[in-house]
Amino acid sequence: MILTKAIRQEAEKWHGCKTGQRCLDEIKILYNNKINNEAWCAKFVWAMTNEACKKLGIANPLLQTASTATLLASARKTLRTDGTPGVGSIFYTTRTGGGHVGFVLNVDGNKFETIEGNTNNSSGEYGVFKKTRDTKTKEYQFIHLEDLDTFKNNFFAPLQFELELILGDPRTFLTTGIVLASGVTVWKLYKKNR
Repeated sequence: MILTKAIRQEAEKWHGCKTGQRCLDEIKILYNNKINNEAWCAKFVWAMTNEACKKLGIANPLLQTASTATLLASARKTLRTDGTPGVGSIFYTTRTGGGHVGFVLNVDGNKFETIEGNTNNSSGEYGVFKKTRDTKTKEYQFIHLEDLDTFKNNFFAPLQFELELILGDPRTFLTTGIVLASGVTVWKLYKKNR
C-alpha cells in the first residue's frame, strides 16, 4: 500500500533519535513545535502520517492530538479498528499514566515489530526506536491505515511516490510500469535482485 509505505519511510528516518539530540526538536516542528515535556507518541504518529500524506497529496486521516485515547476514539469513527495487527496499522495499548501508540512494521503470528516515538530502548534511553511486541502479553487495538485507498484521493500519488523512491536510489529499482488488472490501474515497482 502506497500510504503505509510512505509513512514507514518517514518514520524510519527518525529511528534511533533520542532525548538530548537535535532530531527531537525537528520532530517537534513537524507537530507545530509543541512536544515540550509531555508524552509525544501520538504526536509522532500524527506527524509521520501527515508528512507522508503531504507527499502523496492527500488529507491526513488522523486527528491532530497528543492524547492516544482521543486518537483511537477519533480513528474508530472512520477507520477499521480491531485486535488483529496488520502491516501498516497503528497499535494502541494502555500503560501507566495513559496509552501508547506506534506503527506496525511487520507481523509474525502474535508478535509484531513496531517503530514508536516516546519509547525506551534496551539502554533505557527515550526516543524513536523499533521494538517487538506480543499480542499475548498485553491487550492491543489496531487502527488499520492500510485499508485506505490512495487512488480515491489522488490518482497520480502512487506514481509520484514511486518516482521519488527511484530517484532517491536508482540503482535499487529496474523499472515502473502500469498494469491493468480487472479494470483497475495498478502502479508496479520492480526491485532488482542483488
